[in-house]
Amino acid sequence: MASEKELFITKQYVPVGEPISQNDHTIIYRVKCMAERGTPDGILKMYRKKNISNLYNRLAELDYSEWPHIYSVRYYDENTLVVEEYLEGYTLAELLQKNRTRSVTFTEAEAYNIMDKICSALESLMMIQPPISHHDLKPSNIFITTTGAVKFLDFIPAYKKPKNSFQHMIHFLGSLFHEMLTGKEPPKGKCTYQGRYEAVIRRCFEKSPDKQYTSISSLQEDLDYAKTQEPEKVSNGIAEIPYALTIPFQGTILAFEWILLSFFFVRNMPSVMCLFVVAFCIHSVAFTYSRHRFMKENNVHLSTARKAIPVLILAAILGCLSAAISFFIQ
Repeated sequence: MASEKELFITKQYVPVGEPISQNDHTIIYRVKCMAERGTPDGILKMYRKKNISNLYNRLAELDYSEWPHIYSVRYYDENTLVVEEYLEGYTLAELLQKNRTRSVTFTEAEAYNIMDKICSALESLMMIQPPISHHDLKPSNIFITTTGAVKFLDFIPAYKKPKNSFQHMIHFLGSLFHEMLTGKEPPKGKCTYQGRYEAVIRRCFEKSPDKQYTSISSLQEDLDYAKTQEPEKVSNGIAEIPYALTIPFQGTILAFEWILLSFFFVRNMPSVMCLFVVAFCIHSVAFTYSRHRFMKENNVHLSTARKAIPVLILAAILGCLSAAISFFIQ
């Protein structure tokens, strides 16, 4: 006769395919919930050598919208098995990675909406009696559904719990907001973002107890106020780049060098032409390096199109100049 554990994973919640992910602490499967009405898809998580069944049984009883609906919780052989609803969407870590791959960031409106929902969800957890704390809050444990809802995953205690968990959480929220707006984590806890939410992020990083946030609601109030204000600077625009480092300015100089280079090439004067080839290459590399370093240090982000189109236009102009010089001289 099959054991209760065997029946659980072969008849009630049946794994579909290979594990989605696994490590020393957890293994996760997508399952078919045969024991549930309509046999929906679900996620089966097995927490190795950890008894957190009481925590997840409480979450199942409360069934708040801040976390996935829990179908079943079992404790077998020193392992906790949790079956949750299958969510459509992405973790915030996945969305941030997608943005990095495409060299884009969340807009201020998008970042605000996500942060506002995260804060509201955290506030709801704190109002439960006794409160429920998420001790391992990170982008991979924040799920954004296709409908835009925010849900927290994996409420298991972190292996290293911070001394001041509330201020640690506030610092995390500031870092997360910063990364959503700039595409980068704040270097050494320093805000490099410039925009309407700069003051909010800086206060999240405050080390002085008198200036720190003491509640999630006060953080939300500052977010709402900042939303109505005009940003002091355009954080992601070309306006932040000095004119001397813009492609139109440097491109004009490069075009002049290219004209001379092409002229001596057509006149079959290789020694002089080589001098201008060297000058053109050194100028191009120096300009590219200086522009890249400035944008990195000042947190200026441009889309792929805004980076590529001016370069392509410059290349087309240089090609036309070469053709024109060759035509008129020959």
